[in-house]
Amino acid sequence: MQNKTLNNEIEVNQMGVLLEPDDYTISGDLLKFTGKSLSKKQRILVYYRFKTEEEKKQFAKIQTAAFVQISGKMNGIRGPTNENEFDFRQYMAGKNVFNQLQAKQIKAFTKFQRNTIFSFFHSLRKKIIDYLDMMPQPLGWFIQVLLIGYQSENFQDSMDQINKLGLLYLFTLSGMHVYYLISIVRYVTRKFWVTKETADLILLFLLPIYGIIGGGSLGLLRSLSMSWLHIFSSRCGSWKMSGIETWSFVLLLNLLITPMAVFSLGAQLSYLLTLILMFSQEKDQFLIGAKMGGFTLPLVLWHVFTWNIWTIPLSILIGPFFDWIIFPVVVIGFIFVPFRPICNAILVLVQHFFAWGASVPGTIIFGKPPLIFIFIWLGSMLWLEVSKKKKMKIFYILISYLLAFCWIHFPFESEVTYFDIGQGDCSLIKTKFNRDVFLIDTGGRLSFNTQKWQVRNSRTNGETVVVNYLHSKGISRIDRLYLTHQDTDHVGNFPSISQNIKIKRLYLPAGMEKLASFQNRLRNSKIKPQVVTPVTDQTSEFPIQILHPFESGAGKNEDSMVLLYRMSGQHFLFTGDLDQVNELKVIQKYPTLTADVMKTGHHGSKTSSAPTFIEHLNPKLAIISAGRNNRYGHPNAETLATLKKNKVPFVITAQSGMIKLKADRRKKLKIETFDQTDIKEKKEKNEGSTDH
Repeated sequence: MQNKTLNNEIEVNQMGVLLEPDDYTISGDLLKFTGKSLSKKQRILVYYRFKTEEEKKQFAKIQTAAFVQISGKMNGIRGPTNENEFDFRQYMAGKNVFNQLQAKQIKAFTKFQRNTIFSFFHSLRKKIIDYLDMMPQPLGWFIQVLLIGYQSENFQDSMDQINKLGLLYLFTLSGMHVYYLISIVRYVTRKFWVTKETADLILLFLLPIYGIIGGGSLGLLRSLSMSWLHIFSSRCGSWKMSGIETWSFVLLLNLLITPMAVFSLGAQLSYLLTLILMFSQEKDQFLIGAKMGGFTLPLVLWHVFTWNIWTIPLSILIGPFFDWIIFPVVVIGFIFVPFRPICNAILVLVQHFFAWGASVPGTIIFGKPPLIFIFIWLGSMLWLEVSKKKKMKIFYILISYLLAFCWIHFPFESEVTYFDIGQGDCSLIKTKFNRDVFLIDTGGRLSFNTQKWQVRNSRTNGETVVVNYLHSKGISRIDRLYLTHQDTDHVGNFPSISQNIKIKRLYLPAGMEKLASFQNRLRNSKIKPQVVTPVTDQTSEFPIQILHPFESGAGKNEDSMVLLYRMSGQHFLFTGDLDQVNELKVIQKYPTLTADVMKTGHHGSKTSSAPTFIEHLNPKLAIISAGRNNRYGHPNAETLATLKKNKVPFVITAQSGMIKLKADRRKKLKIETFDQTDIKEKKEKNEGSTDH
């Protein structure tokens, strides 16, 4: 079972897992760590929810290697279920971690003597992290990031701002930091009259240690390995390895040990930029910066979909500032206690500068280019290196970027997309050429009686799923956001989405705008109160028709908005969590109402989808949005029986992931699930079954 992904879920009882003290993170009531299973002989990802605040405090005190006994359910790490969602499974595979364990109980964890050099330095790293947490901030956070490769949860906002400016490479341990380390060691040894040969031997000993102290990121290990091989071959080998030889050897080693790691943006940029610098002959910092930007931009667009126009000029300007101000201040603040207040004050100003820079407009939502363009752009940059008529080649490259931009931003098809948002609802409507972009509900995470110590600091799936998808399609605004009713699993994500996507208009059932819960969310969003419009079925809207509520209410399930959208002659119905009684009232008021595609109310609960309602609508397809293994048992067997009785095929997001419906030139619907399975094939294969 070593390094094999589990296909089925299995129960484990008192599994022994070895935990290094710097490998776990705690956010609210959630414990997450990667440890080595002693019985399965593999590294696994473990999640555990603390039951009490005291249990959380006790676990946070671990500073040495620990043996942990865990009971729970173990399965393969799940991949993405929405298009262009971050592939966490692939990311963990890059660390040779393929399975996860949802712990129900940690019966006991026992500190024990594990006298290995690795455990010693892992413990040392944990103690340094805890020590830096007690220092003045943000000095301690900067030291954690720049010297030991650890990012505090409290430093996340600053790192997000740095990332938005495209300067994250400066704050990721890599070749530049290894260069500083080697320079410092050689400077100190010279002052103590140590020979260069002895200094190199010291470095051969120190560099592997720093690989552990620095957190062992791929970029750091690549740089340390290249430097170690270069020094070793110079002093101890029969021949001195060149830069390209060490680069090639380390890349080959990487492919043999962790082959999936090369698919990450960090690995690709690390190896590519190193190669560019080795072959670059330019002395001008601007030309070097422009060349590195030209090579990295295709990869950044493929992975992130956005680009900041200030990245290249800031890289040129900030580079010397980082070398002469930020990094020395961090080192001085770490070593010399009396200078810490002034060092901290300087870094506060640096932090404010990054916050200001991130607020300056300049981020282009480009979208995810077709893969062929990535190869064209990288090939063109290589072509540019050997070409003499560079101006014309640059013009052709710019034209190709413009073509890719237009291809992404002006699609020829309209589409209706149902996100796999977990136990919640979120649907997207976008018309041809992205002329109109409508979002119906946003999803949101339900929390039950959450105390302060249980609150987690994490991104919402509104950001990781919805915003990510919109950005990948080159979309930077939502023309109309419809919130069907007040429940968190329908509206909880709209504040976080509004922080990343401009929302022009917001519609909600009349009366809901008065609720304190909605007003709190509105204050936490970037949506201005004047763009909020309460509606009933008397509100005239086009192309989406509002069929319910009939009057002002309190935003409850029975007040849910019912929306009818027409695309290429097809009718799409959205009913929120409307109950059966009010479903019947809708068809009584609108007796000619039919729907080709309906999203079943309340996630397939038996409180919705009345048999008379389904029979009257006579849909050709039903979409059910429900979470995997949800506590409510959605979709309910009674609802599925009603659909089957009326011969309505259905697709469930919990089983099929994101569901997309597009209209082709003949105005026929093309229906795809995330795994690209056509619904017609499923219907033929599973007619009458629940596994669609």
